[in-house]
Amino acid sequence: MRTTSFVEKQIPKIAKLLGFENEPKWITIRFAIFVSLSLNKPLDVTKKIDFSGGKVYNLEVITGKGKLELSGEQGDYNDIIAVIAANADNVQLKNEKEFEKRLEYHCERGFQILASSLNENSDIFEWIKEEFLKSPNVNS
Repeated sequence: MRTTSFVEKQIPKIAKLLGFENEPKWITIRFAIFVSLSLNKPLDVTKKIDFSGGKVYNLEVITGKGKLELSGEQGDYNDIIAVIAANADNVQLKNEKEFEKRLEYHCERGFQILASSLNENSDIFEWIKEEFLKSPNVNS
């Protein structure tokens, strides 16, 4: 999975807000992917993304593909993340390349959302509460 230079610049900023400064990058990348996946908004995969200046991460790093935790527990979330992505985007992912492309677009969109919504003084947990834990309006 490829990232853009924009994403690479945002990773340390978002990691700091999350308290993940000393954690691997994949944790922050996965967070951004799930921010994007949580939207009820179609993903525009026709838009060209410029990956120059970015990095390449294996699925083993991003989704834990083929991994076991040190405790021997399951560490491979590749299939469940693929199912979540396919369901969120209402598409059938026919191969790993299609899955990686979806992850790239969700990663980019997730970091775009985070960067435009937060600054270094933001309380990211308050933002999460406001954005994703909104109570539905109930008419009495």
